[in-house]
Amino acid sequence: MSDLTNKDAEQDSKLAVLESKIESFRERIHALEAETSNVSVIDSTLENAIRRIEMVHSRIDKTEEKLKAIDNELRGRIRKAEIWIAGAGAVIAAATTIIGIAVSVESQEIDYGSTDTTKQEILLQF
Repeated sequence: MSDLTNKDAEQDSKLAVLESKIESFRERIHALEAETSNVSVIDSTLENAIRRIEMVHSRIDKTEEKLKAIDNELRGRIRKAEIWIAGAGAVIAAATTIIGIAVSVESQEIDYGSTDTTKQEILLQF
C-alpha cells in the first residue's frame, strides 16, 4: 500500500502545483484584461484617424480633378488668344503692305543733276 500512498501523494503534489499555476494564469489574465481595456479606445481613435485621412485623400483627389479641369480650360483660352493675336498680326501686316504698295505707286522720282551721280529722291504726292 505504500506504493499507492506514494502515488496519491505525488499526484496530490502535482495537482497542487497545477492549481497554483492555474491561479497564476488567472491573475495574469486579469492583469492583461486590465491593461488591454484601453485598447478598444485606441482602436476607435485609430479608426477615426483612418477615416479622417481617407476623407482628406478624397478631398485632395477632387481638388486635383478641379485643377486639371481649370488647367485645360485656361490652356484652351490661351490657344484662342494666340490664334486671335496671330490673326490680328497678319491683318496688320497685310494692311501695312497694301498701304506701302499704294503709296509707292503714287510717288515720283526727281533727278537733280547737280553732280555726275544722280541723286534720286522719292517724293510722296499728297
